[in-house]
Amino acid sequence: MSGAEAARALGTDVLRSLRVPVLVACAGLLLGLPLTPEDWAGDAGYAHLTAALLAIGLYASASGISRPRARQDLGRIGLAITFGVLLKAALTAAALTLVFPGRPEYVVLAVAMAQIDPLSVAGLLGRRDMSERAKSLLFAWASFDDPVTTVLVIYAGVLFLDEADTGGLGAYRHTLLLNAVLVAGAAAVWWGLGRLGPLRRSGRRPAAGAAGPDNEEGPAAPGGWARTVALALLLAVAAWQFLMLGVAVAALFFRPALGRWLDRATGLALVSATLLLGVLLSSGARPLPGLVLGVAVYGSQVVVSLLVSRGFSREDRVALSLAQQNGITAIILALMLQPEIPEAVGTIAPAILVVNLLHALANAAVRLRSATPQTAPESASSSPTSPEPPTSPEPPTSPEPPTSPEPPTSPEPPTSPEPPESPEPSEPSDPSGSSASPGAAGAAPGPGRG
Repeated sequence: MSGAEAARALGTDVLRSLRVPVLVACAGLLLGLPLTPEDWAGDAGYAHLTAALLAIGLYASASGISRPRARQDLGRIGLAITFGVLLKAALTAAALTLVFPGRPEYVVLAVAMAQIDPLSVAGLLGRRDMSERAKSLLFAWASFDDPVTTVLVIYAGVLFLDEADTGGLGAYRHTLLLNAVLVAGAAAVWWGLGRLGPLRRSGRRPAAGAAGPDNEEGPAAPGGWARTVALALLLAVAAWQFLMLGVAVAALFFRPALGRWLDRATGLALVSATLLLGVLLSSGARPLPGLVLGVAVYGSQVVVSLLVSRGFSREDRVALSLAQQNGITAIILALMLQPEIPEAVGTIAPAILVVNLLHALANAAVRLRSATPQTAPESASSSPTSPEPPTSPEPPTSPEPPTSPEPPTSPEPPTSPEPPESPEPSEPSDPSGSSASPGAAGAAPGPGRG
């Protein structure tokens, strides 16, 4: 009964998690039916729009990393976002190549899916079956593999697509130096604004709980508006020159207190990207490649997480293995690749749906299995423990009454034969006593009479 209720609740969670994205994508699909998305998908405005959405998503994911908690597993995080991303992309591309040989563009699509969506992972942080260490590792992994995947997509496009088809992708080959310049400029602006702040200018440090660079409650805090405007300019420059790696690195320290504004901006970017994805899906979907891509990506996460999570508990390793989700980054990369790979959106969109569905079902099965053993042992333990009456032959052990023959030990009356001690009549050994003569006289006549 409890198992059925748990399965019903988990099924409701699955439908709730997929309901909004599917509805938004369907709305975009309806909007795109009377349009011809192929005509404007290659415009410069489309490229800048997708780059801006990607910059917002990458900043939101990287700015949420907790630096002190991430230091504990810094080596694991580095392994996951470098070797792990490459291994996931290689395994996924191998599966696609086996099923669809002669399609090098599928390698680029495999790389685009080889990351974990940080916005979806944020919903896993409230789970009780994961330790805080595993949650910190997963969130840092999901936040950092987005920019790494973005850079790999660019170079994979250069390597596996013809020069005639790469178009704008080939222009991003030498952007590493520009990313470094962006990071240096962001650091200088952040430091300069901190020096110009009223608290720093007065030479006082903010007290605990007071407003300050790390204690602000929103953009209206001291220096908040200046830092917010600087962040907007930073994202605009990054979107203009497609400096996504620089955005992710700058997000580690360039963190004005935006409150809920960042969550709202990220949610708006996700809805916009999903709606645009639906519009482009009106040109047609490729469900079979999407199915293979989604299953391969989810399976590769299991392999990589088992390597990354060595030394963790069994529960943490299972949770990390089943943590693959795709969302805003995969959607925006599909939008970005659409001008160069016309089937990018038609393949990645079904793959995202397959991955998220597998995630929901696999985690539901694990939770259901962990719930059923708890009820089974309880029922089993109740029946065996009920025969405690047989084990309660404590009455035999309670023959303490026999051990209470203390009354026999109380035959102190026998020990009180002190009257025999008073055989003072044995004093008639003194023949001269007058008191003895009457006793003797009284005793002697008796037998004499007889």
